[in-house]
Amino acid sequence: MNRQETSTGSDEQKRLLRRRFVLGVWLFTGLCILGVFGAFAVPGYLFFTTEEQKNCCWVENATPEWTAKAMGFQVPETATDRRSGFHTNIQYDVVLLAFTVTTAEADQFLKPLQPEGTQLIRNTHPEKPGYTRSDGFSHLGLPEPETFVDGMRLGSLCRGDAKTPQGEAVQFCTKIYAHEFQPGTTRIYLWASSDAPLKKPPA
Repeated sequence: MNRQETSTGSDEQKRLLRRRFVLGVWLFTGLCILGVFGAFAVPGYLFFTTEEQKNCCWVENATPEWTAKAMGFQVPETATDRRSGFHTNIQYDVVLLAFTVTTAEADQFLKPLQPEGTQLIRNTHPEKPGYTRSDGFSHLGLPEPETFVDGMRLGSLCRGDAKTPQGEAVQFCTKIYAHEFQPGTTRIYLWASSDAPLKKPPA
């Protein structure tokens, strides 16, 4: 084999290696793009969603009574406008509960749920009006509590954080919102999530 043939063969191998490298880069880039697209296409993954995603994955028959029991909360008997929901997706399950009571009753409900030495805080970083999320209260016909500032107090609680019977009864880590939307009247919002699949309510 002469030098020219050796050089030609070497050049051909280099071109083949370059072609394989370029194809590998294209394939890797394509897989990354598909992975990102797939993650963002999962209903419930994004807080801001399409109408179809907002209506996806809600479990039927999650009544306020069933939801309160599943979450471990004792809703005041005088509560009105009770609303509840159960949302499920591949990452976690969410249960949410909302009801309206007098502000005095709201304070009585909330006090045993506050760990010693803590208190609910003001919403200093509100979301913009119209903000929605795929597993939020807008599904129940309510504005998302994160959008309110005036009259809004918020906090969070996990089981055992509050050393009271009410605190020990809480089943999941829960976000708590208390909105005095008119003088003397407060709506309580409770949003809880679980990494483990929750038992569905009876049909």
